[in-house]
Amino acid sequence: MFRLNDYNNYYIIDFKKYIRKFSSAPFNGGIGYARRYINRTVSINYNYDPLIEINDFLEKNNIERKGTVVTITAVPVSRRIMDTKKVKDYTIQTIITAGFDNALSIGNRNNFYGTINIAVIINMPLSDAAIINLMQSITEAKAQAMNDLNIIDKSTGLRSPGTSTDTVSIFIDNYGKSILYAGRLTEPGYHASVMVYKSIVKIYENNKIVGH
Repeated sequence: MFRLNDYNNYYIIDFKKYIRKFSSAPFNGGIGYARRYINRTVSINYNYDPLIEINDFLEKNNIERKGTVVTITAVPVSRRIMDTKKVKDYTIQTIITAGFDNALSIGNRNNFYGTINIAVIINMPLSDAAIINLMQSITEAKAQAMNDLNIIDKSTGLRSPGTSTDTVSIFIDNYGKSILYAGRLTEPGYHASVMVYKSIVKIYENNKIVGH
């Protein structure tokens, strides 16, 4: 469904054409269309306006701003986990990076570094409402993984549903809108949520092996 190109501290997923997007990315997020997705490692001391800094990064690397969705993280993007699932005539693909030091419980506003960036590429004919429903299913899966892994907010001692800077980006390679729902009992919601859950657990286990 796409081509992934690796670079020194980032990767580009090239969709080869414009496809639909629903994204909470800090650069070119929102609802509309995307041509490519970039996930990029930045310093743990990153303290810039992402709209300005990322625009400068794109210009420096001769990457077109239009249609480019960008997320950033302090963890090495080389530690990403990718998964692919065939669902009848369709395909769901997930690409996830995760850092857990910034895990925050609800109500805490202290900040460390660490981000979970979730990208899902799907070619099912999802309606706009179904895509929002799918984002909910994915977020629930992330929170369930964090809970089951007993990832604790360092400040409060409470379990955390995520970090303060997590993103979810869904890219839909289909302009049809006949699928109206994507909760966790539906085909897209079930498979995507399980994929996200398993990937986050695997990243956490891998991080324990490398000591981060």
